[in-house]
Amino acid sequence: MRARLATALAALLAAAALIAPAVNATPYQRDAYMRDNLSDVGNEPSSGSIYQSPDIKVCSTPVLCAVSQNPIVGVNNYVFVDIKRKPGGIGNVDGTLHLYRSNLGGGTPWPSGWTHIGSAGATVPVSGTTVMITWPGWNVPGPAHFCLLARWVSSADPMTFAEGSNTQANAQNNNNIVWRNVDSVRVTPNQPVRVPYTIGNPERGEAIQTLLVEQPVPFGGTVVLDLGRELLDRWKAGGGRAAGVQQVGETQFQVVDTRARFDGVPLKGEERIEVALTFSTRQEVGPAELHVRQLDARGQELGGAQYLINQKY
Repeated sequence: MRARLATALAALLAAAALIAPAVNATPYQRDAYMRDNLSDVGNEPSSGSIYQSPDIKVCSTPVLCAVSQNPIVGVNNYVFVDIKRKPGGIGNVDGTLHLYRSNLGGGTPWPSGWTHIGSAGATVPVSGTTVMITWPGWNVPGPAHFCLLARWVSSADPMTFAEGSNTQANAQNNNNIVWRNVDSVRVTPNQPVRVPYTIGNPERGEAIQTLLVEQPVPFGGTVVLDLGRELLDRWKAGGGRAAGVQQVGETQFQVVDTRARFDGVPLKGEERIEVALTFSTRQEVGPAELHVRQLDARGQELGGAQYLINQKY
């Protein structure tokens, strides 16, 4: 009897192994990956920023540019994506690279919050490769700036974790997915510049978030965040807790510290609301860098945007 039970149990386990999806990453010999940030070496999950991938680069011509540029509305742009291999790789890995775009912001749900730009088949040798996808002018809305999402789909190098609605988690968990979100801003004296940021909830149910505004390289002028009437009313109804800001208008808050935050920001399921940042100065100021990030109730990052101010290319 014990022998028959053991045999039956072994058969069930074998069948389960055939049905259950793999939970381990692709063996390093066949693992192709893209970096979430400069320190990323392809680990799953990754650590650090998710929305500043150095392996996505936008160029105005089909010739690889030295530094990623802003997309030009209404004309073809060219997106170059670097795909790397782990040390000790063996042979080639075949697959398809898919490119998507969205509005500037965080909390963009997968897949409903993304528009497909294009795809290209590729073979990744052990030395890695760069894939170019044309971004057609009709698919470049604006004037605006965008999130870009690259997904490497390969039967030889599958996703390690199943993709859900949270794009941030998908990118962090799978080295086949990367996100780039850069908005370059030129601010001249006495000419304020207003740029958008879309705060979003990737989940189907209501959620409470924290909105962070950080300045790794402080801006020499003033930065004002406009929440808009609806979001402001909801935030105030939830307690109106904030730090590092000073209210300067009906819905506007000036950022007065290098790290500011709005706590208890309520969003409806799969909702996206556009807020805005205004940069202004009375005199010439040097380069600066500002990040907007969203955190869920557990402190998990939901994405964000990097604003590069007065950078010289």
